[in-house]
Amino acid sequence: MRYRKKTIIRITAFLLCVAALLAGAALLVHRKKALLGGAPRYGLAPTPVHVVAARRGSLEITRTYLSIVEPVRTATLSARLTSPIESVETDEGKTVRAGEPLIKLDDREISYSIEVVKAQIAQARAELAANEATVAALTDSTAFWKREAQRMKKVKASGAATESEMEATIDKADQLAGQLKTARYKNQALKQQIKALGNRVDELNTRLGYCVISSPYDGLVTRRLVDPGDLALPGKALLVVEDRSALKLAFDVPQQDMADIREGLALRFVIHDQARQARLTHLYPSLSVDRTVRAECALKGSETKGLTCGSYVPVTVVVRKIDDAILVPANSLVECPKEKVHVFVVREGKLAHPVVTVLGRGRDDVAIEGIRSGESVVTSTFLGWANLAGGMKVEPVK
Repeated sequence: MRYRKKTIIRITAFLLCVAALLAGAALLVHRKKALLGGAPRYGLAPTPVHVVAARRGSLEITRTYLSIVEPVRTATLSARLTSPIESVETDEGKTVRAGEPLIKLDDREISYSIEVVKAQIAQARAELAANEATVAALTDSTAFWKREAQRMKKVKASGAATESEMEATIDKADQLAGQLKTARYKNQALKQQIKALGNRVDELNTRLGYCVISSPYDGLVTRRLVDPGDLALPGKALLVVEDRSALKLAFDVPQQDMADIREGLALRFVIHDQARQARLTHLYPSLSVDRTVRAECALKGSETKGLTCGSYVPVTVVVRKIDDAILVPANSLVECPKEKVHVFVVREGKLAHPVVTVLGRGRDDVAIEGIRSGESVVTSTFLGWANLAGGMKVEPVK
């Protein structure tokens, strides 16, 4: 009896252990199923991409250059003759007036030459006066002896004079006529000499005027390159005078931009955080050695406020304006083979890559045709353009 009870107890305990093991196993299976159910399903997750909405608007096509502020006129003064500098009447930073003497050269040699030529003129005039008196006397004598020769011919014809007496009278008349002709030629020569000497005086007076170098216009002396005692030479710079009554912004346009740049285009620049506008006033007709064209924007009056000659100013030239176009960021364009351009857009959670036509490129935006306003355009992706393709599932991030 006791043996039977012990057997029942052992069987019961065994069954309880088996039941506990089965319950633990069931609980473990349940937990594993729950974990598996919460795990991500097999397959790739959507790729995150940054997008912006394409919008409709106007776009300005611009070109930006670095200009330098220059005076409207600049004169580099130099001498026209070789002479020591006697005095410099101005200095850097001085305001000068048109015609104001700035530099005086040593003019003693030219002054002496003028006095010598004037003395030669006086001598020639005295000789001319004396020769004119001689001409007057010879004119009277010649007329007398011509009459005498005519008379002697008549006397010879009547037999009252010999042949030799008549010939002597004729020779005397011819001799005086020759002397008169010579005296008249001398008069003409003396007059030409006086005229030439007068021209020489005018020339020397002109050279004397070169000994005073004056300002060509109202302006500011910006550079003084000589001192008294220096030797002035033709072509050697002495002073620089600038006319700052007006200024200009000058910049170089590369050859590849020449088709877009022309006179009259709007131009923008910023001075002391103040935006200003002007017009492109002048474009040089030919390229320089570095294959650029010089362009200038003239400024007057209040337009020059805050500008300093020699300073650099970035300028933006508005080449043209595109109205009512689809605008997208410039970094959304993807260059393709065969010179095609496309963009990636998100449509129903997937990528599409339509080919677009670029109408114009601005600084940050591009005007295109080929998509609708409001579409989500991809601007960048974590792994780059090479990992995107049409039909790919993506997760837009704004």
